[in-house]
Amino acid sequence: MARLFEFKGKELLRAAGVATPQGEVATTPQQAKDAAARIGKPVAVKAQVWTTGRFKAGAIKFAQTPEEAERHAAALLGSDVKGFKVETLLIEEMIDIDREFYAGIIIDNSHKVRAPVVMFSSEGGVDVESVAEDKMAREVANIFTGLTPDQARALPRKLGLDEALIEPLADAILKLYDVFRSSDARSAEINPLVTTKDGRVLAADCRISIDDASVPRHPDLGIVVPRESNTAPTEMDLIGWKIEEKDYRGSSFYAQMAQDLSEGGYIAYHAIGGGGALLAADTLVRQGLKLANYAETSGNPTAAKVYRTARVVLSQPGLDGYCLMGAVIASQDQWHHAHGLVKAFREMLADKPGFPVIVLIAGNKEDEALAILREGVKDLPIKVELYDRTHIHRLSGVARRMKELVDEYRATRGGGAAETAIAQPQPTPEPDGAVRYDFKTGSVVIDAALCEGCESLACVKACSLYGGYLYRVQDGRRVLGIPLDEVPRRCTECCACEYECQRRGQKALTITLPIEGLTHGYTAE
Repeated sequence: MARLFEFKGKELLRAAGVATPQGEVATTPQQAKDAAARIGKPVAVKAQVWTTGRFKAGAIKFAQTPEEAERHAAALLGSDVKGFKVETLLIEEMIDIDREFYAGIIIDNSHKVRAPVVMFSSEGGVDVESVAEDKMAREVANIFTGLTPDQARALPRKLGLDEALIEPLADAILKLYDVFRSSDARSAEINPLVTTKDGRVLAADCRISIDDASVPRHPDLGIVVPRESNTAPTEMDLIGWKIEEKDYRGSSFYAQMAQDLSEGGYIAYHAIGGGGALLAADTLVRQGLKLANYAETSGNPTAAKVYRTARVVLSQPGLDGYCLMGAVIASQDQWHHAHGLVKAFREMLADKPGFPVIVLIAGNKEDEALAILREGVKDLPIKVELYDRTHIHRLSGVARRMKELVDEYRATRGGGAAETAIAQPQPTPEPDGAVRYDFKTGSVVIDAALCEGCESLACVKACSLYGGYLYRVQDGRRVLGIPLDEVPRRCTECCACEYECQRRGQKALTITLPIEGLTHGYTAE
C-alpha cells in the first residue's frame, strides 16, 4: 500500500467536506513562521513522515508565536524520525479538544467478508487494536451501494453516544467512506476524530493508504513509490519502481535494504516466487550474508524486464556477490529469466574477475534456461554456479555455498568494497552501413555487413521460438517482420535474437534497453 502524508490525506478529506484544523505546508523555517502568522493563533508544527507515534518521537511541537514555530521548524527539518528524514512540515492551528473518537475503513479480505469494514470507536488517539470490544462498533459496507446513512448513524449509536453527536459524527464517517472509495484506498483512518469545545467536529489527524495497483489512476496524489515502507524511498527504489510502472508484463519489485556497503560482505539478492523468495532470503541471512536489497521478478516477466531488474541490483556499488533464488517450481517460462540475466551479467560483470554468482532456477523450460545461462557466461571471468529444482528443499546448502564464495572473493580482494560509480552503458557505436530500429522500449542495431554470409538465421529462429515478431525470412535473408512505421510503437523484449547472434559468433546484432534514472554501476577494480 502507498501511504499518503497527513497533509495530503487532509486535502482529500477537505475536498469531501470533512472539516480539518486550519493549516499550511512548509518546507523551510521561514515558511513555517509565515504560515503561523497567517493562522494567527498558537500552532502545532507537525513533521510529515510515514510513521505513527510522532508525538512521542518528538516530531510534533507546539508554538505560541510565529517565531517559536520558526525555531521548531528549523530543528525538525532535516532531522530523522524513526528512519524517515523530515522534509515537509504541516503548520496547523492548535485546537481545544473536548472529546476524541476513531473512524476507519479497511478492506477485509477474509472469505466471509471480502468487503470494506467501517469501524468507529468512542476512544481515539490510541492504537485501534488495543481498544476494548465494547468501545468499538463495526459495519460491513456493500461494495456496490456503499455505506448507507443508516449504517453510519448506527456506529455511534451502538456505543451509546449522545444523540446530539450522532448526525455530525455519521456525516464525517460517510464522507470518509467517500474518500476511501474515490481514492481507491486500502485503508482510511481519522484518528483522532475530535469534537472541540467550541462545537466543531474535526479530523485532527489521518492516515490513508492507496492500493498499489490504483496509483497510476491518481497522479495528483504525487506517489513516487506505491508501497508502504519503514523507510523513505531511496534513489535506487525510485529507479526500481520505474521498471514496474512502465511495464505490466509480469512483476518487478525492488527495495533497497542498505545504502552504505562500505564494510563489505553484502550481496545483491534477486528472487522468483513470493513466499519462496522470502524463505530463501531468510536462509541466506541465517548463513551470515547481508542483503543489499530485496528484488523479485515473477508472473512471467519478459527477458527485458528481468534484465532491467538484474541491472539495477548489480548497480549497487560495493557488492560482493549476486544470488538469484528461484526457490519455487514456477509456472513461468524460465528461459526469459536466463536471457535477461545473461545480458545483465555480460554488461556488468565482464571486468569483475572472481565475482561470485549463484542462480537457482526451477520451473517451465528449466533445463533450457540453465543451458542458456551456462553457455552465455562461459567466457566471463566471474565464478558462476547454477542450481536446479533438486535444490529447492536444500536451500541451506545453496546459502552456505554463497557464503563460501563471498568469503573467497573478499579474501582475494583484501576485503572492503572498491567499486565506484559510473554511467550506465551507452549504445554500441554504430558501424558504417548499420541499420538502427528505435522501438518504444529500446533500440536494435544491426551491422548489415556482419549479416552477410550468415546461414543460420539464428536471430529469426530465436525471435520466433521465444514469442517475438521482429524478423522473418525473405529470399533466404533476415528482414524486418513488421512494417517500418510500426517500429516506434512496438517493443523489443525477449533478447533472444541478440543472445543467439552473439553465441554463434556473428555479433551483428545489439539491443540497448535503457533504464530510466540509472546513473551508476560497477567499474573494474
